Amino acid sequence: MTRKRRTREETRRLLLDAATRVVRARFQGDLEGSTNPLAGVRITETLDEVNRMLLMSDPAATPMTTGAVYNIWPTQEEFQDAILDRIFTDAAVPGINEVRSVLRESIEQGLDWRDVVARCFALDFEISFQEQTMFVMIGVTALGSSDRIAAQTAPADDNYLVETADVLQQVLEYADRRLVDDRSIDDLVWAIEAAESGYLLRRRTMPDVPLRTNASGRTAVQSAIVAIVEAFTVQIDAEQN
Repeated sequence: MTRKRRTREETRRLLLDAATRVVRARFQGDLEGSTNPLAGVRITETLDEVNRMLLMSDPAATPMTTGAVYNIWPTQEEFQDAILDRIFTDAAVPGINEVRSVLRESIEQGLDWRDVVARCFALDFEISFQEQTMFVMIGVTALGSSDRIAAQTAPADDNYLVETADVLQQVLEYADRRLVDDRSIDDLVWAIEAAESGYLLRRRTMPDVPLRTNASGRTAVQSAIVAIVEAFTVQIDAEQN
């Protein structure tokens, strides 16, 4: 039987999927490597991972060679730039479909807007695939050249801003609240992102801190996010009375 030859785009996707798995494994401590999980992720190491996955799905699959990689990325630097792009794209809107689903269900249930915010922007705060990706993104951002990182994160940042702002606008409409005069929706999005990122980092060394609950049952990170929204917005009906 003649097997269909993989297209350039299929090859590219398989290689980046494998490279990203290697980076995450290093970040989680499952593989040896530099403090910077991206450093030293070689093309040969990625080929080992992609061929392992290919053979798991099809024992008769044709192994990928270095020639296939260098046909797409002539240099190691270009390959690592592509890995960076993938990491930032993956981290841009982690779990956005789940957030939208939670938003819709919470509004249908008639929950207090504070509970809606808490449920949408602190989804159990478990170390899921999305959180692992965000950990890698935070680490690479901290260790990389600021100019290079800024250029490469711009498209992902724009995407994150659009998607998150849309969710927040729906929450504010439901809550009958508006932004205070000296704050924009961008300010609110990045303030919440900063709180989430900070608690994610704290969870690395003190796992219980973000999940400590108060009398109302909200976790610390949920309380922080609700407080941010309250500080950046005002109740509309209160202004009219």
